[in-house]
Amino acid sequence: MSTQLKDITYRHVAIMLSSALPIEGEEFRERVEANLEAIKALPAEQKTALKMAYIFSRKVPSQERKDFFQDIALALFKAHARDDKLAYAIARCDWRDWWKKYKIRQHYSLDSVIEDEDGNPATLGELIIGEAEFELKMDGKLDAERIWNKLPDNIKPIIRSRLIGQALTGAQRVALHRWIGTSGYQLLLASV
Repeated sequence: MSTQLKDITYRHVAIMLSSALPIEGEEFRERVEANLEAIKALPAEQKTALKMAYIFSRKVPSQERKDFFQDIALALFKAHARDDKLAYAIARCDWRDWWKKYKIRQHYSLDSVIEDEDGNPATLGELIIGEAEFELKMDGKLDAERIWNKLPDNIKPIIRSRLIGQALTGAQRVALHRWIGTSGYQLLLASV
């Protein structure tokens, strides 16, 4: 651990952050210096978090580095780890967990052909999409039922009329607007 920490400087982190921008030459050098100054101005625990995130983001595939850097940095910011050793341990555990999930993900391609519940061949991607659509429909149905059950009995026929496109009478409009103004917030609470 100590060799890696000594070898990594805040300049490495500043360069990595600047490399995400579409700039080159002198503008890139200026951005590196600006990022370096901003990093140096951070509290010690945040500087440590950035350094650990940099170290461990270098240990993942290049296409995953930016996301992983952000995930580790955020986890360390939330942990408020003041000690380098503790921050390193937290980052290392998150890195190991990430690799476990990544290796599992590598075994399952969305193009892998498997059987659906009827025994027909289907790609894993198709099944996931179908499952997600079904889940969204079910969640929507449950939310709608929960909201409908929260409506008072005198408002339900007005809502039903509006849903089927019927014009409301003046009294119905007044009743609906009065209920919305006084108790409509209950609908927000019902969907939680």
